[in-house]
Amino acid sequence: MLLQLTARNDFIQSKNSQQILKRCDEIVAKGVAAVTAKILRILTTLGFILLGLSVMGCERSTSVRLEGGTAPVFVLSGSGAVAIFTVFDSDYMIKAKKPGDEDFALWKIEPSKGYLRGTWIRDLGSITYGVVPPGYVQVKPAVGTPLPLVEGQKYFYFVETTAAPGAGGYLEIKNSRAVPTTGSGPCFLRENSKWILVRCYDAKP
Repeated sequence: MLLQLTARNDFIQSKNSQQILKRCDEIVAKGVAAVTAKILRILTTLGFILLGLSVMGCERSTSVRLEGGTAPVFVLSGSGAVAIFTVFDSDYMIKAKKPGDEDFALWKIEPSKGYLRGTWIRDLGSITYGVVPPGYVQVKPAVGTPLPLVEGQKYFYFVETTAAPGAGGYLEIKNSRAVPTTGSGPCFLRENSKWILVRCYDAKP
């Protein structure tokens, strides 16, 4: 009888031990899973942060250096692609009725395959006034070549780009050379669904 009780107690203790071990295994497994999930979340977050920093670090705003004479050469640098390039006459600064008013555009080009299919600046390199680069079409003038730039006039140009900020500036022809110059405007306010030309220091975001 004593042997039977002893055997039964040993069986019960063994069973309890197995249950305890099983429970411990379950607790450990849950703990490991929780820690693993937390680590994965942290790594994923870090991955997105690093990706964002990488993209920001690779993006370079567009800049322009002028060369050449009455047919200026716009030497480009930056990480974007040229979507629109426009040279405006001097009246654009004081008479334009809206941003990018084509009535005052001397020369305008854009990608032949659409706004988002422009050539990367690193591949394009430069744009010469009046010379349409491969992969682009001339929008202004509709036919023929643009009017030559003359001394005594101030012109505004703008390079609109995708994948990076664009750039604009003023130029003039001096001693038969294209040189950068200072300028102001045009500036606009949007009121009642209409553009209003204003003095630049009156313009608000």
